[in-house]
Amino acid sequence: MTDLHYFAKPTDASPGTFNPVFELLDHPVAMGESDAVILTGPAPQRPVLDGREVSDPRLVKALSQPIELTRAEVLDRSAKLGGILRAMGLVADDADSTSGPGTATDPDAGPGTARDEGPATLIIDEAVPPIARALSILAAVRIGLLVDMRSAHNRGSTTSAVVPTGAGMAEAEIASEAGLIDAEPQESGPIVLLHPIDAAPTNSGRASVKVVRSRFEGVGITVAGETANLDQAMRDSRVESAEVTPLTPDAAVILDDSGTIDATSSVEWLQDTVLTKE
Repeated sequence: MTDLHYFAKPTDASPGTFNPVFELLDHPVAMGESDAVILTGPAPQRPVLDGREVSDPRLVKALSQPIELTRAEVLDRSAKLGGILRAMGLVADDADSTSGPGTATDPDAGPGTARDEGPATLIIDEAVPPIARALSILAAVRIGLLVDMRSAHNRGSTTSAVVPTGAGMAEAEIASEAGLIDAEPQESGPIVLLHPIDAAPTNSGRASVKVVRSRFEGVGITVAGETANLDQAMRDSRVESAEVTPLTPDAAVILDDSGTIDATSSVEWLQDTVLTKE
């Protein structure tokens, strides 16, 4: 992808702004490419239908198929997670977006409050299923969070881009116990941890919960030492999907073992590393 779609065009005084996820999801969907399968994953170990684990052998067989998500589905699920992260206060309500302030502010969506320490860093446990992992990365980049994809031994306070925490030691202790980090954090933005939890699929009997496959069954999100069930949050109809956050081309969005990946380079990185080649 060579031509970026800028929200603010580059000038002599400004590098302009765009968003890598807009390039890969929003713009192609607007151009009619919503039905292409761009994300695949293995068959679920515990098939779920309408938020309930399936026990009927015939349904289990029918639903135990490799997962294929279209671009429209990936956009819907990742934007919804972005809305949850906004609702948890991980992105300021007045953050820039293509349509104005952040859209989701429901305090019931999960733990956490608005933060001033700096951008949050998302760390994803390796045990998180591949589909949920990919959607989480896209959601984080969508709203301007930093995604730390480094191996645990490469996360440390000797680098300038360390695992941060703005909420004391709570996240750091949890991350250390899980083997996600092995060093003391510096004070900066909060850590956001995505990890498996022992939780039954959410019963969708409440009117506020949509009967939609969340893609985050058995996955929790921990901020400030508090954990929320993403399966429930993803199907809560009160939480709105997030608009994209404009980023400068040199904004750091991904950390991996090779170094920092900026917004411009992340377009290709996301296409090659996260999405399925079309």
